[in-house]
Amino acid sequence: MSDHPALVHFHLGWSDTHETSADGLPVFRNVTMIQIERPPTLHLIREATPQEFHDYPEEYDAFKREVKGRDPVVSEMGYPLVMWPALTPADVRTFVSRGIYTVEELAKLAGRRDLPGNLAELALRAERLMDMQKQFGKYETMLSERDAQLAEVQEQLKDMRQTISAQNSMIDTLKMRVA
Repeated sequence: MSDHPALVHFHLGWSDTHETSADGLPVFRNVTMIQIERPPTLHLIREATPQEFHDYPEEYDAFKREVKGRDPVVSEMGYPLVMWPALTPADVRTFVSRGIYTVEELAKLAGRRDLPGNLAELALRAERLMDMQKQFGKYETMLSERDAQLAEVQEQLKDMRQTISAQNSMIDTLKMRVA
C-alpha cells in the first residue's frame, strides 16, 4: 500500500443507456463520475455511488458548487460567469470554488485588496461591465418613453384623419346644396 492519501475528484460524465432514439442514434444520460487516484499506480474513473458522496463530503461539496455555476437558475440571480466570455474556464472554476457564480457578485469584490492580482483585475472588469449596463438601462428607458410618445402621436394622427374625413364629407354635402 502507498502512504499517499487518495485524491478524489467528482465530475460530470455520461453513461450509455443502451437505448436508441427515434432517429436511430444512441441515448446517453448525465451521471456524476468519481476519479480516485493514489500514486503511483491507482487511477480509477467510474460512476459515483451514493455512499461515496457521504465518504468524501468536501470533494462532493466542491463538485456541487461547480455544477451550481452552470445551473440556469443562476441566471435569475444575475449574469452567469460561465457565459461571460472574458473569463477562461480556469477563472470560472476559481470563482465558483469561492462561491461566486454571477458577474454581479464578482463586481461587488472590485477594490478588495485580499484578492490575487489577476482576480482583482477581473473583478474590476466586472464592475465596469455593470456600470455600462446601468448606462444601457438609461438608454433603454429613453427608448421606451419615445415608443410611448410615438404610440400617442399615432393615435392622435388617426383621430385627426377621422376628423378631416368627416369635415370633407360635410363640405361636399354643403357644396351639393348650394349647387
